[in-house]
Amino acid sequence: MLALVVAATLSLVLIFFAAKSLLVDPDDPNAPKSDALSSSANQAAAGQSAPTQTIEQVLESVQVYVSSEEFGPAVTILKGAIAQYPADADLRFAMVELYMMMQDFPNAYEQIVAAIDRTQGVDAAAQFKAGTLANTIGEPELAESHYRAAMEASPNNADYPLYLANIQFKLNKLDKAKASLAIAARLAPDRAMIYATWAKIALRQNKLTIAQQQIEKARKLEPHVPAWTIIEASIQKRDGHPERAIELLTALPQVALDDPETMRLLAESYGMIGRPEDAASRMVDFATVHSKDELAPQAAFDAAVWLERAKLREDAVLWGRRARDLGHKQAQGWLDSLPKVD
Repeated sequence: MLALVVAATLSLVLIFFAAKSLLVDPDDPNAPKSDALSSSANQAAAGQSAPTQTIEQVLESVQVYVSSEEFGPAVTILKGAIAQYPADADLRFAMVELYMMMQDFPNAYEQIVAAIDRTQGVDAAAQFKAGTLANTIGEPELAESHYRAAMEASPNNADYPLYLANIQFKLNKLDKAKASLAIAARLAPDRAMIYATWAKIALRQNKLTIAQQQIEKARKLEPHVPAWTIIEASIQKRDGHPERAIELLTALPQVALDDPETMRLLAESYGMIGRPEDAASRMVDFATVHSKDELAPQAAFDAAVWLERAKLREDAVLWGRRARDLGHKQAQGWLDSLPKVD
């Protein structure tokens, strides 16, 4: 669900987007693949200064390397060009795109801030991208500032207040988030994400009737989005209707349940209706699927806890030991707390 802040997750379009000033067609017979380019690359590799090039030539040279995924020489060329043309914003934006292709988001953020500082006026799209990068590197306060700047520069784009609202929700600035959502809803009344975010805010504030009304709007607009179903299940569980939560969750495709928070929601719903063995079964399945990835320690521990609640002590101990061996910090204490069996 945190995909709403999308940060987390940048799309391929965003990562591989590049302005026309940066990209040329790699199949173009006139694309620069000359001896001069080879010379520049050799000099860069040798630590020598490359001949002064125009900004256009630099960007064309960079694109040749990018098209063949040779990012190291491309970075070297751009760094040298930035040193020669420190006031140029286009070179900085090109470096942003390059670092994003390399998934080096901290450096991409540093470069886009520098590019924005060198841009006349306010570039809404650049501010929006800076906000996404700031959120990606774990700086939501900076993201909030960038998204607000984007919204002020382009007040008719609904994405900007919507993303601002999600960051404000993340920062627990709930009243500000609702104000941003009101702007987004005025601009794009058919965007389901607006109402889903409103539902999450109302759920956090324990205003369950409002939360249910808002998530119903989202599901009516986009009935097949699993994230909206999961939000409704959370509302139903909180409102004392775990059976409905289970009904909603178990109707989802398995891939939508492959998430630790969603599995805990399902397990807790089973627990509320006195079916801990079903919760344990679900948790064991999840832990088995994730036995070799970064989710393994917590998944194993969750399985152990629910097995114990289902009075399956032997299996609980085995999963507790597995969680301990995987490095879960609470597992040994939990194992020590179990009643001794004669």
